[in-house]
Amino acid sequence: MKRPLLSIVCLFSILGITNHHANGQTVVVKKRNVETGEVYGVSGSKSSTTSNYNQAIKYNFLPFFIGEMPLGYELKLNEYLTAEAGLGITTNNALDELLYVYDDFYALADRNLANLSHYASFKVFPEGNAFNDGYYLGFNYNYRPYSKGFNVNQSTVRATKRFTDIGLVFGFEGRPSDQIMLDVYAGVSQRHINWDVPSISQIIDPLTGDVVTQVQINNTRYPTLGGLLGFKLSYLFGNDSGANADPKSSTTTKKRKTRRRRSRRRRR
Repeated sequence: MKRPLLSIVCLFSILGITNHHANGQTVVVKKRNVETGEVYGVSGSKSSTTSNYNQAIKYNFLPFFIGEMPLGYELKLNEYLTAEAGLGITTNNALDELLYVYDDFYALADRNLANLSHYASFKVFPEGNAFNDGYYLGFNYNYRPYSKGFNVNQSTVRATKRFTDIGLVFGFEGRPSDQIMLDVYAGVSQRHINWDVPSISQIIDPLTGDVVTQVQINNTRYPTLGGLLGFKLSYLFGNDSGANADPKSSTTTKKRKTRRRRSRRRRR
């Protein structure tokens, strides 16, 4: 009876020390052999959702449907704040073309001209979990120009429709793996449109009898409401020195320095 009872309780373990690091948790388990009284320890590690990284390269997939391909960079300022900025290439806004399909800007254009877009955002994480599966409130600025080319008398006339958005978004950043992060958000904006509206006319030259095409650009500006949607895939990199700092180690170092000072004073 004695041996079965001893074999049952011989693996009784006590959780000893748990160190919280930015990249996970280190666990030390102390075990005691009841028969011999010997104490030994086994250490292991646990993964957590805490991120060590403070930088990210991001690509937004949703603007592809409005003719934009943006690539961005996000920097983690601290656990509550991040800043992001990026550049993109614009071609043709297919969604806007559906709304203005009969306008000369889309109907009479000979080709799409590439243009550059840019954006910036500032994110606030109320729970202090930036880059760590957290919700955020974002302040966004987006500038997207779309240009068309009109062939007139062996030259190209350029007309551009510019979208400028300033708004608020509510989003979520989650990490399915250590260095991969997904960013999903939605919001509203105050949109300002600056549009070069082309007016094309044809006349007959009385001297030659040839048909001459003329393009007149009339600029118009107006405000409206806009929507902001995004689905970003991010790659994390860079070490967060603040996250990697171990408060326990710094406390231990301070204690050692204090002891050394006391011992020096005693010797004197």
